[in-house]
Amino acid sequence: MGVLLMHYFTRVFALVGSVVLGATSGCAALGNSPVQSSGPIKIGMVTSLTGNYAPLGTNDKLGVQQVVDAVNAKNGINSRKIELDIVDDGSDPNQSVIQFNKVIGDGVVAVLGPPQSTADLAIKPVANDKKMPTVSLGAADEQVVPVTPYMWMTAPLSSQVARVCVDFIKSQSKSKLAMLTDTKNAYAVSGHDSTRKILDQAGVQLVDDESFETSQTNFAPQFAKISDAKPDFLLVWATGAPPVVITKGWADLNSGIPLMMTAAEASTLYAQPAGAAAEGVFVQASMGVIGQSLPTSNKFKKLVDDFAEPFQRANGYYPPQFAWDGMLAASFLVDAITRKGATSDQIKDGLDSIDLDTPQGHYTFTPQKHSGMPDSTNLMSVINGGNFVPARLSADQLAKAGQ
Repeated sequence: MGVLLMHYFTRVFALVGSVVLGATSGCAALGNSPVQSSGPIKIGMVTSLTGNYAPLGTNDKLGVQQVVDAVNAKNGINSRKIELDIVDDGSDPNQSVIQFNKVIGDGVVAVLGPPQSTADLAIKPVANDKKMPTVSLGAADEQVVPVTPYMWMTAPLSSQVARVCVDFIKSQSKSKLAMLTDTKNAYAVSGHDSTRKILDQAGVQLVDDESFETSQTNFAPQFAKISDAKPDFLLVWATGAPPVVITKGWADLNSGIPLMMTAAEASTLYAQPAGAAAEGVFVQASMGVIGQSLPTSNKFKKLVDDFAEPFQRANGYYPPQFAWDGMLAASFLVDAITRKGATSDQIKDGLDSIDLDTPQGHYTFTPQKHSGMPDSTNLMSVINGGNFVPARLSADQLAKAGQ
């Protein structure tokens, strides 16, 4: 595992090696305390391995672990191995804060996760107060907009997801939308609000706007109102178990109204349990999720394959959205540490200067910009035979994805 992926890191290390040496020499010349140069580099990961968001957190962990294993197989960063301190928040934002403080107490120099935005927003003030670099794996704009000093994100902004969904509806010459939103999920609420803001400009009318809470399992009341409104599409903003229940129930209704899900469902752990009901469902997805359909002319195609192929061999399925999110987060920490050093302050400097080709396109971070996924990385897919395939995308769009 990791042989193909190491081609990616070899390029990164070759590019930044001289920078790291120069930075080390500069610190010595300025008389700063020497950076510890031996022993493991301890990275925390707060994720959801149980509870509603386990499908997200489990795949985030798999993506991170693959990157770390590949780096450690090459003797780590400057001969220092990465040591992961992984804790489970049980899909509970209160536990996310507790576990975040735990890994800080364990002596980590940076933290990855959690995988859902409600938890990321809960730990954001703690990260800033304790000056702990945190690469979040959720997708609400509010995590990083406006910029907060010690939190970055790898996933698409919820506003980017919203734009893809609305643009797709418009591209199909449709003009009526209904939404169904989990009001207890920060990502869902952020995405819902972002969608509403752009509908008028797109010439799309919101004909029904329904809500629910994460624990709900009977959606008949909402379905009845949506069906009566006769939208051209039903867009669901939710994460975890509810979308599977919604998909099966909507299919049973046989309304003929297309169902659209967001990047939170760009996973086999949605498509498989939803089964036949998911066939034909539109799912917003990032470039990596539909990587098998990318043409060889796409400049990031090899990077995609270098991660996806060993992931699929090891786990038996193609990497979903969350694995790509975790892979990026770990990759950014590797790049930051390689270029700047392994203290929390140095990692912050490194994350604030990310300028890197990745399997999800070209990312840049600055002190004023802590999200980096290119708009062109965000695409629309449709489930066909249980797989995520491009939905009516041109060859040119697929070739230029990620740029």
